[in-house]
Amino acid sequence: MKQLLFLFLFFNSFAYSQDFKSVDSIVNSYPAYSNPENLANKINRDFKEEVNKVRAIFKWLTNNIRYDTDEYYHPKVIHQIEYSTYQYSSEKERLQKAEAAKKEIQKKANNKIVAEAFKKKKGVCEEYVQSFKKLADLLGIESEIIRGNVRNSINEIGKVPPGTNHTWNAVKVNDRWIVIDITWASGYGYKDKWIKSFNDYFFDINSRKIGYTHFPSSKKWQKKLNSGTISDFYSQPIYIESLLEKNIELITQKKGILKVRNKKKLVFKFKNLLPIHKLNFKYKEQNKITVPEITYQKNTATFSINSPKSDSELYLFLGNWLALEYKVIVQ
Repeated sequence: MKQLLFLFLFFNSFAYSQDFKSVDSIVNSYPAYSNPENLANKINRDFKEEVNKVRAIFKWLTNNIRYDTDEYYHPKVIHQIEYSTYQYSSEKERLQKAEAAKKEIQKKANNKIVAEAFKKKKGVCEEYVQSFKKLADLLGIESEIIRGNVRNSINEIGKVPPGTNHTWNAVKVNDRWIVIDITWASGYGYKDKWIKSFNDYFFDINSRKIGYTHFPSSKKWQKKLNSGTISDFYSQPIYIESLLEKNIELITQKKGILKVRNKKKLVFKFKNLLPIHKLNFKYKEQNKITVPEITYQKNTATFSINSPKSDSELYLFLGNWLALEYKVIVQ
């Protein structure tokens, strides 16, 4: 729901530097279309470049499809069985027709998901990704749906779940795969409510940083994204895009669970952290933030934080924006 290595064959190391203000402005004037075909036709008339078409899909969906928190917290269980009959003269033919029938049934199910999303203007991540895939197909743009894991809470640090919990899209533009997450770009969850807030970071997610927030379940996409292991993914601190969108790199304390002896200090080092970033922190039990004394040497910033009196949670901020979350265990 919320919001979390180089393979140059598939990804460039830099996101699109293109300014999409003109594309976004045009799409902001679009009506709330009730079917994907009309929207795809409009996008095709207004834009020629593939990347602008992809951006238009992304922006319209974030503008018009609201996250369905009720469905997220109280998912409806729908039992639907579809049958397909066919004749075959060999085992090979049987398998081929069975696979074709399975794909056709899945296609109908996906089309139904998209139709409901356009009708009700709400959904969870499945509605977002299926809607994007449908529109990309209509525009003749190659895309894929990626299933995998993200982390929504500090309580998930160090705890690998038994299955996947999220899905997002990849789309091929000018022979380059870019990854987008429309769900997270649309807003965020706060106290069981959905706050609509457009987040541009999740359009063409930086390929060097996607491993901090997303872990694909398929071997294919793990290889393309150089993902490491799922245990490594869940052992990280919670990275927030307010940090990731900047050229700041965490050098020390890369584990999400920090173990420290009582009355000892936690030492942090960052690359490219500057005074203008206004780093500060607080432990969960504290009401006020603390500004640490930071030393700057060349491009490295270093500071120390006193350990809490007991196990706690540590939050680092850049200005007023949350940037990193840790669990702290006092030994």
